[in-house]
Amino acid sequence: LLGLDDMSITTSNDEYGDEQQRPTFFDCALCNYYPDGEAACKFHTDPEHGSHWHRTTCVVSCGSPRKFAFRPIPDKNKWSEWDDVDCSANGGSSGGANDDATAPAAVRLFPGDVVLMTDDCNDVFHHAVYADEGNCDDTGSRVSLVLKRALDRGGGQRGHGLAGEGRRARRRQRRE
Repeated sequence: LLGLDDMSITTSNDEYGDEQQRPTFFDCALCNYYPDGEAACKFHTDPEHGSHWHRTTCVVSCGSPRKFAFRPIPDKNKWSEWDDVDCSANGGSSGGANDDATAPAAVRLFPGDVVLMTDDCNDVFHHAVYADEGNCDDTGSRVSLVLKRALDRGGGQRGHGLAGEGRRARRRQRRE
């Protein structure tokens, strides 16, 4: 289990008006494996933050470097609502005021780099991992370890619960 230092323990109100304290540890890990430089993860948000999972998520980069990007979700957010972003010093692109209101801002993550997503990040931003863009360092395999904290859903259930009760199982049931 990974612990966070005391500086990160704060409170914030989620959209439901409940106050959540930032977790002092994570109890769940998701391993996203990218076997080669062609593997990528399209822009998305992580589901069930605030209901099944705490809003604080930590992504640890392992293996070959890749660009990790954020972009405001169209019709929900735009860069002008945040400070200008300038990732160019680390090989990324800017999503600042001079660019499209929802253009991606990308930064190259190296092994051991950590991205900490908190509060409403998953509600107002998409995130993605780009495929290799011709950099010789980016062609190998990569792993993103996504660390989360399961929330108590009542009755002792935490996170998704038993196998077959998650998002994929519900999607399968709708198709049948």
